[in-house]
Amino acid sequence: MEMKTYIEMGEKLAGSQIELAKILDIKPNYLSMVKSHQRGLPDALCLQLADFISVDRLEVIAASNLITEKDEKKRKLFESCFTKAATVAAAALIFAGSSMTSSPAHAQHQKTGVSSICIM
Repeated sequence: MEMKTYIEMGEKLAGSQIELAKILDIKPNYLSMVKSHQRGLPDALCLQLADFISVDRLEVIAASNLITEKDEKKRKLFESCFTKAATVAAAALIFAGSSMTSSPAHAQHQKTGVSSICIM
């Protein structure tokens, strides 16, 4: 995902770009530059934004670094952050879907138990 998307998610939650800039303690014009892919955010602000919009921290850091990184090897590393996160999310969805019952008739034959998933 692009940094612009994360910022737009933050703007929606905050109510405006100005309010998001206040939350991140930066100037709105700096946020505009990041949104238009002219600048990246420092990692600490990426963490803060990720927590605010409830997305994976590594994805926001990677998206920000992709704005400024020119080295192709490093760009591939940052791009891989999205692939890994998507794989983990897909696995979680598949696992959650397989543990659900398909009909009330099957529900009485299934054992009750507690399952948990830890995604890091």
